[in-house]
Amino acid sequence: MKKLRLGLWVVTLGFVTAALFHPTWVLLQPVYRYLMVVDITQSMHARDYHLLGLPSERLAFAKAALEQAILNLPCGSQIGLGIFTHKDTELLLEPLEVCQHAPSLRTALRNIDWRSAWAADSFIAYGLFDALRAAEGLQADLVFLTDGDQFPKTPSDPGFFGRPARGWLVGVGGMRPVPIPKLDFEGRLLGYWQITDLSRDRDLLPRRAELLLSRLDETHLRQLANITGLEYFQLMTPQQLVQNLRRPDLAKTLPTEVDLRPWLGALAFFAALAAMLI
Repeated sequence: MKKLRLGLWVVTLGFVTAALFHPTWVLLQPVYRYLMVVDITQSMHARDYHLLGLPSERLAFAKAALEQAILNLPCGSQIGLGIFTHKDTELLLEPLEVCQHAPSLRTALRNIDWRSAWAADSFIAYGLFDALRAAEGLQADLVFLTDGDQFPKTPSDPGFFGRPARGWLVGVGGMRPVPIPKLDFEGRLLGYWQITDLSRDRDLLPRRAELLLSRLDETHLRQLANITGLEYFQLMTPQQLVQNLRRPDLAKTLPTEVDLRPWLGALAFFAALAAMLI
């Protein structure tokens, strides 16, 4: 019995020692490569999510859902991050491998903020088309999250002349109009945007006690999805986003370097546990 116990401790030490050398194994497995772009315009401050433990604000909810999605993608997958405001998409991070760079991706995602906006207007189609060009240049599928609430309103969208794209146009927010919070630069609530705060296009805006209201413009987003080839869905839960981003037909089977340390750690734990119980 003593020899068996000693042997198990030797095996435990062997597993721990092997893990110190950061061993890897190359396997063929499905992985994903996405550029994730988040709308940071004013209407994304609207609060119409009501899930326990998750933010009510659209932008914060979208970021929380993206963080869960990134953590649930298989190792070897790559994620890039960008933001949209006015007519442009700005690339923040080129695609990084999700397991090796998980802390960097989470930090960058959490730091996405409305204060990075360089203009107040929001032209959804222009921003989406710009994001599609960026995704094509990165050889990535696009995930574009927006409430579709455009300001100022325009009678028509610009023409789309790109190739049909793969990925998701994700509608953020609810279908009922809600007020848009007005924040100071520290993020403190000052009140809510009103019609009188705007100097143009007042006749085109919804009125309710003079508040400027916002809702998910699903009709517009579905139209944009149809002309670009993207698929549309309304973001209801983080789990829904995880499932859609892991859909098998969007994966690419590639040689992927798998970190063996967690497996060696688990084997060392069970060997040590067996040694203590004998």
